[in-house]
Amino acid sequence: MKNTNIRRIAAFTASILAAACLAVPMSSAFVADAASITINGISATQAHTFEVYQVFTGTLSSGNVLSDIKWGTGVTDYDGTPVTEGESVSDTIITELTGTIDARDIISKFTLSDTKACEDVTSSGESVTIDNLTDGYYIVKDVTNLDDADDANSAYIVQVAGDAIIDIKNAKPTVDKQVFDEILDADADATEGWGESADHAINESFQFKLVATIPADADLAAYDTYKLVFNDTMSAGVTFESIASVTVNGTPLEAANYTETATEAPDKAGLSWTLTIDDVKPHVSNWGTGEVKVEVIYNAHLNENAVVNTATGTDIETNNNKVYLDYSNNPDSTGTGTADGQTPEDYVWVFTYQVDNTKTDGENPLSGAGFKLYNSDSSKVATFDASNKLTGWVDATDDSNGTELFSAADTGEFDIIGLDAGTYILKETTTPSGYNTCADTEITIKATHEENAAGTAANLDLTGSSNMNNTIVNKSGSTLPGTGGIGTTIFYVGGGALAIGAGVLLVSKKRISKK
Repeated sequence: MKNTNIRRIAAFTASILAAACLAVPMSSAFVADAASITINGISATQAHTFEVYQVFTGTLSSGNVLSDIKWGTGVTDYDGTPVTEGESVSDTIITELTGTIDARDIISKFTLSDTKACEDVTSSGESVTIDNLTDGYYIVKDVTNLDDADDANSAYIVQVAGDAIIDIKNAKPTVDKQVFDEILDADADATEGWGESADHAINESFQFKLVATIPADADLAAYDTYKLVFNDTMSAGVTFESIASVTVNGTPLEAANYTETATEAPDKAGLSWTLTIDDVKPHVSNWGTGEVKVEVIYNAHLNENAVVNTATGTDIETNNNKVYLDYSNNPDSTGTGTADGQTPEDYVWVFTYQVDNTKTDGENPLSGAGFKLYNSDSSKVATFDASNKLTGWVDATDDSNGTELFSAADTGEFDIIGLDAGTYILKETTTPSGYNTCADTEITIKATHEENAAGTAANLDLTGSSNMNNTIVNKSGSTLPGTGGIGTTIFYVGGGALAIGAGVLLVSKKRISKK
């Protein structure tokens, strides 16, 4: 019987060592009479506070064997049965605990008392040591208040204290917002794809992407459920269209497995909306072996409220859009994945451009000239609203298509608002009376843009080959000379004299004949 107990004690000790930190890998070295627990992997920017409860006392001997096991000061009952401090723990309880590797399963069997093994310990860096402990078995609770903090609590730690070193898993997720930039002909040197900034025409549909990354050491296994909430806010100049896709590690997520508030929103311009996945875990097969990526792609467009850009600038906040992530950060609060953690906001920026034109006769403003804007190969012609803001593109084979823009009466000005970077052709379609139709004007918008170093705004450069301020000149018609100018007058006078002379000569001849 005595040998059986020793074997059970040895097996129990091995099992509770494996159960530490939800079976998080750790290294341990035990030295008698120097009991401590060192916890590594704590946030360097957020202090964590730990409570310590003694479950069992015992004698730790070589071979990592805890013997002479008695009830400690930190528990009041086991599986609903009261226990008494200092009494020996029955073989039945040791047998039940032997082989259990899930910390929550172990802890659920105990009711903790109000008596802690030591004063609460608070970290001041990436590790903390709980010392002045006696040999025994302990429950360590991370009790840090992390509501709305960008951090996560560690799971319960169950640990034999001798001189134990534990590497906890409590990594936090991150979130990134990106926007797709489509490169047109004028931006041939730029890179097409996802990034922190883009340029688009007003009413041109494009996509945003939200990416939540859960690190491999976030310890999803510690949670019964793991919740993620994307909180997305679009600027007033951006209108939500639709959800394009939701994926977990590249696998599409059915709409029944998430909820979003954007699609049914009455006003989709400048919208703040959420997409919630109550439990990511059923859709993840690689817990602990790799990071988890949750990706949301949605369609949107710039609307008539979009801010337009006309010049180079730095630290611009034009049409900024942002997202932050709520996430489960306390596996032991309820086990249901309450989303109490919150990441910092991540931004993207979308640019659209304005071209300013002035119509003159070479000296003075000229009103009444009409123009249509075509794409680079003149296959499409633009349509505009009453404010000269782009509304779309239509087929140019029908001359009646497209919107004609007219130069203003007093200034000769007409602006073109809401263009993407690219090359365009401006054609005069109505020429003022008395003037010649001018040649076509090629308009080029060449832009480079990027997030600034601080990640708080964007920089824009339009100084390349762009021509976004144009003076368009109509020449007046020429008054062409007649058939010789003053010479015709001479001909008229000379012709009249000859006619008179011929008449006089005819009358004279008749008189001579009668005589």
